Amino acid sequence: MVSLQKVDRSMYEEVSPLLLDLNAQINWRNVFDCNWQAEDYCGYGLFDGEEIVGFLGLIFSRRAIADRVENFCNIHSWIVKPQYRDRSLSLLLPVLRLKDCTLTDLSPAPRAIEILQRLGFKRLDSKLRVLLPVGGRNRSAIEKIKLIQEKSHIAERLSKQDLRLFQDHISYSNCNHLLIDDGKNYCYVIYTIVKQAFLSHCYIQYISNIQIFSQYSGAIRSEIMRHSRTPLVVVDSRLIAPFKLPSSYDLLFSFPKLYKSSSLNPDRIDNLYSELILLNFSLIPNNLQELRGLWHETKYWHKIKNTF
Repeated sequence: MVSLQKVDRSMYEEVSPLLLDLNAQINWRNVFDCNWQAEDYCGYGLFDGEEIVGFLGLIFSRRAIADRVENFCNIHSWIVKPQYRDRSLSLLLPVLRLKDCTLTDLSPAPRAIEILQRLGFKRLDSKLRVLLPVGGRNRSAIEKIKLIQEKSHIAERLSKQDLRLFQDHISYSNCNHLLIDDGKNYCYVIYTIVKQAFLSHCYIQYISNIQIFSQYSGAIRSEIMRHSRTPLVVVDSRLIAPFKLPSSYDLLFSFPKLYKSSSLNPDRIDNLYSELILLNFSLIPNNLQELRGLWHETKYWHKIKNTF
C-alpha cells in the first residue's frame, strides 16, 4: 500500500539512495542535519510498504523581514520512481496547504516548473548578473570604505537581524562573509564559492544594503575575487535591481526560480536558508561556458590574478 509520510533527519539512510541517484556528487546529509530547520521534519516521503519510492525535500525557516516574522518553506529535490509518477503530486499537496508561508523553489526541474506555475507559483527571477573583473581594487573607493573579511569584526558591526543571519550560516564552510563599512552605514554580503570544472565562481546569496553595494561594486567584486581566487562573481538580478552595475552582463537562467507568497515581493526573497547554501551549487546558464575564454584573455583578470 502506498502512503505519504513526513521525513525527519533520522531517516537519511532510507532516503539517501533516491537522492544519490539524483546526484551522487552532492553531500545530501546537509539538508537533513541543517541547524536552522524551523520544523521537526525536512520533507515528505512516498512509501510503498516499507520502501521509499518518492521524496520532496523541504527547508523551513523563520526570518524577520520589514519588522515582521515571515515563514519560509524552500522546496527542493522532488524525485519519484518512474512507476509511481502518477502519485507525484501527493508529495506537494501538504505544502500547498501551509498557512502564512512563502514557498520557494530555487532549482526547479523542467517538468516541475510547469506544474508549479499551474498551481500559482510565479517567477522569482529569470536572470543572472555576471560581474566582470574591473582591473583591481578602486583606490578612491578603498579610501572611503573598509572591506572586512574577519568574522569576529563583522559580527561586532551587524544589526540584530543581520547578526542572526551571520550566526545561522557561520558553521557552513562554503559560506563566506564580507562587510563593507563606509563609516556611517554598512553592507553585509554572504556569498558561496562554487567549484566547477569549466568555471569556478562566487555566487552572492545576500546583500543587506544595495545602495552601498552598487556604489562600491567594483571594489567589492575585486575583493571577493581576490579572496576566493575565482575569476568572476554572479548574483541573481532581483537582488541588485534596479541598479545597473558597470562591467556586468545579464544572462537568462536555464530554468527560472519560482515562488508563491501572499506577503512578500521578489526583491524581499534572497537565497539564504535554501539548498543553494546547503548543497552549494548554482544554476548558471550553459552559455556561461562560452565566456570562459574571455575571463582568461582579459587584461583585467590577469591584473587581479597577479595580486593573489
